[in-house]
Amino acid sequence: MKKRTLWILLAVLFAASALYAVTSVAKDGPAGLVGCAILAVAFGMMAKKTDPEARFRKKPKTNGQSVGKGDVRKAMKGDYTAIDLETTGLDPANEKIIELGAVRVRSGKPVSTYSQLVNPSMPVPPQVRRLTGITDSDLADKPTIDKVLPEFLRFIGSDALVGHNIQRFDVPFLLHAVIDAGLHMPASTVIDTLPIAQQLLPELPNHKLVTLVQVLGIGDDESHRASDDARQDALVYEALKAYAKKNHIRLQ
Repeated sequence: MKKRTLWILLAVLFAASALYAVTSVAKDGPAGLVGCAILAVAFGMMAKKTDPEARFRKKPKTNGQSVGKGDVRKAMKGDYTAIDLETTGLDPANEKIIELGAVRVRSGKPVSTYSQLVNPSMPVPPQVRRLTGITDSDLADKPTIDKVLPEFLRFIGSDALVGHNIQRFDVPFLLHAVIDAGLHMPASTVIDTLPIAQQLLPELPNHKLVTLVQVLGIGDDESHRASDDARQDALVYEALKAYAKKNHIRLQ
């Protein structure tokens, strides 16, 4: 028996015991009722933790911003915006965005692209220069993030946002920049292709974007440039949806 099934059965059992205990409170006191209720809640929480689909429903921390309230049905039908960011590092509190990229998708096909280099007001680390090819001179005359964010937010609108590792990387960076600029994030569903790929293709050695691009026959490499990677994110999402449909696997 799977762990989640066991936890669910135990939660139901103790919930039923708690209901029965209600009828005997006057006779035996409240101890039995409280104990059963606590155990039912505990096993219910354990079942939730072992839910294999829970990670798809998990919302990123938003500091009050409206993320995760869009209509996922439109994204499943192929209407969404894929986004990707290039940054000076991994920590959104201390590092900066150096490139914004987005691809608007309708009926599963790219229809419009957004691409903008951003002046981070700090040097680009050597490892980032090697990875992206973006140099300090490339960014010297580019606008700062507060100048370009309004246009970027208008581009994505209230679309569902699709990206690879978007919940842990792109969305936190974007929200941090939005809050710093005193702006507001449009209400959007966030769909992360990383956990979807982990669920659908568990046999892969890893689930990096470049690996998925190669395995799914989309391309040979990952460019590490925002708009190009956003386009690949969209193609990966469409391929994963097709795979799930073919194998009768429900993603949402």
